[in-house]
Amino acid sequence: MSWNWLGWLMWLLGIGFLAFVIHYIRVKQLMLIAKTKKRFDGRLFTQYVIMSLVAIIWLGGLVYLRFIQPVNYNNQQRVRLSTKYQPLQLHDQGNDYYYVLAKRSTSGKRPIVSYTYWANDSKYMVSSRFSSISDGARLIPVEATTLPWNEKKLQKIDNESGHAFAAVMTGHYRNTPLNGLSLRANHVASSYTLIRVPQENMIVER
Repeated sequence: MSWNWLGWLMWLLGIGFLAFVIHYIRVKQLMLIAKTKKRFDGRLFTQYVIMSLVAIIWLGGLVYLRFIQPVNYNNQQRVRLSTKYQPLQLHDQGNDYYYVLAKRSTSGKRPIVSYTYWANDSKYMVSSRFSSISDGARLIPVEATTLPWNEKKLQKIDNESGHAFAAVMTGHYRNTPLNGLSLRANHVASSYTLIRVPQENMIVER
């Protein structure tokens, strides 16, 4: 059974508590005005502040866990990793032979927006935000060094494939109470693709 039920329960309780706080403040203010003809009471105001802070922290924490918290591939207690290795296939278009097609951006901060490669008789396209190219002596690009790659396995595949392969690392959230709070238990966390080519001229930009 997935722990995501815990997250749904906390969301329902959090929203219910927020609704209660709003209703409580409204009723108390109406009673204060009816009984004392005043609109402010220090003791009640303190209660309002404390209850509102609890509701904000409660729902704010759930929002952070669900939508903002970044994926930590190195946290093996929360994320289970698997890596798939795919030897690349040469693609030809006219007299051009290449392993990777890089799509250029017409605007924006990233000059390259996606990479397309061919493997196992299939076509794959990945976003440049979640992928990188290795085309030199360095097997793992600088932008991908923070990920827990199996370097021995990469080196073995590199030698066997003629320096032309794609390594797709996929993280799955484990079924834990903390991941359940974020409604992420058993879900895919993220995927990152390392594309290896023998040399830079095996990449075509368009």
